[in-house]
Amino acid sequence: MSSPAPITETAIAALDRAAALTWRGTEQEPLGDWLLRAAGGFTGRANSALASGDPGMTLPEAAHRIRRWYSSRGLPPMAVVSYPLGQSAGNPMDEFFAAQGWRLRDEAQVIVMTRPAAEPLPAPKTPFPVRFDDVPGDDWLALYHFRGQPDLPPIARTVLTSAPWQAFASAGDGDRTVAIGRVAGAGEWAGLTAIEVDPDYRRRGLAVAVTSALIAHAAGRGTARIYLQVEDGNDPALALYRRLGFTTHHAYHYWVAPAS
Repeated sequence: MSSPAPITETAIAALDRAAALTWRGTEQEPLGDWLLRAAGGFTGRANSALASGDPGMTLPEAAHRIRRWYSSRGLPPMAVVSYPLGQSAGNPMDEFFAAQGWRLRDEAQVIVMTRPAAEPLPAPKTPFPVRFDDVPGDDWLALYHFRGQPDLPPIARTVLTSAPWQAFASAGDGDRTVAIGRVAGAGEWAGLTAIEVDPDYRRRGLAVAVTSALIAHAAGRGTARIYLQVEDGNDPALALYRRLGFTTHHAYHYWVAPAS
């Protein structure tokens, strides 16, 4: 069997730009091909410069613009850099930010995985029905704990509903919401985010059921491909998504400017 073709920089940039449309900052400004995004500090994706393509100026000038733009909003200047998995060493953008004294926000990289939307899915094995809503209800928001945060900031609703289209899945045990997820689309791509299961209901197939329902919902809207993002080292999630037919597309990480 032949090896899959390598993911090109063009394909990585195209997916990054589609993903940026499905999780938008409440403030955005282009910087050449780059994109400055801010949303009150809620999530790295919505509060970082997408450093992809040509910023239309020298890299030191672009870094200065990033620092000024984010500092004026009381946010840490941060840029996200994507690369083929395992190939961050030697990446020109990584080398530039490192030489400027920027530091990686996290040692762990984020892996982007994809699959065709119409590819068959395993039949979910759970007695809990999954419904969809156009906006997240209070029960949905109560179960969503971004990075373990007990409470979401008010701006979270705006970010969650910022895509060209989105839908919010909820699995219920009677009146109790026990699992959630979000799917949001732009063009041929749709992204899965905020998949979470109530701790009392884990290991009952709910993660598979919700993920499968999100994929099927996107496919029903004519979406061609699905993507999701998961931190490297989250082995249970990586194993789950591989069972559902996802393969690695690329990876990314965040660079944060020094305090001076």
